[in-house]
Amino acid sequence: MKVLALTGGHSFDRDAFGLFLDSLPCETTWAEQPQALELMASDASDEFDVTLHYDMPGARPVPVLPPPGFAERVRARTEAGRGFVVLHHAIASWPAWPAWAELVGGRYLYRGGELRQRVWPDSGFRQAVPQHLTAVDHEHPVVAGLADGLDLVDETYLCPVFEDEVTPLLRTDATIDDSVHTSTVEATDGRAPGEAAWSHPAGSSLSAWTRTVGRSRVVYIQPGDTGATLGDPSYRRLVANAVGWVSPVS
Repeated sequence: MKVLALTGGHSFDRDAFGLFLDSLPCETTWAEQPQALELMASDASDEFDVTLHYDMPGARPVPVLPPPGFAERVRARTEAGRGFVVLHHAIASWPAWPAWAELVGGRYLYRGGELRQRVWPDSGFRQAVPQHLTAVDHEHPVVAGLADGLDLVDETYLCPVFEDEVTPLLRTDATIDDSVHTSTVEATDGRAPGEAAWSHPAGSSLSAWTRTVGRSRVVYIQPGDTGATLGDPSYRRLVANAVGWVSPVS
């Protein structure tokens, strides 16, 4: 099983991520932007059974469309049944390209915008949240070996999730509403809390789910902000399970 791990467009703990990749039971190639985009847009991406997305392209400083060939190769991968594992901030990728949200099953919006013909405010975040993630279906292969779930201290998101169109894997017991989350616009523009008069619809407690796009299996896992999470044995098992489950050779 060959996995292409992609990073870039968002800060992260490089040392922890490298050790995390080393823990996965597969042959992993780590590519960073912009080379990662070039690789994904080329026939060379066909070499990989699974792509592991820990990047955030196309979102900052302003939303842009994917480079030539990228969308076509992603579509070709779904037609071929190759797998996708999307982690943490990668849900915020490509806000100008609707197909990415449709692949993942939701979108984190750095700026307010339209999603599925509905106008949404900018999404919210809350860092270092102690939380318990409970398995929804203990029989699902992605949560195998996690018993009652896992305990993490990690970031939570308040953003649109297509909850009626995904298969739930894990739910967090953390509060997911605008009373405890911070506006992304306020944070990135350096505004004082409350200055933007921000409000957001109540969010989803889902912290991991699956989705089928074309012939491909997709898993999204929302936690993954810190080196501690990337080093957590239960988190590593969760991601390893996901990679194995989405792989067309598993």
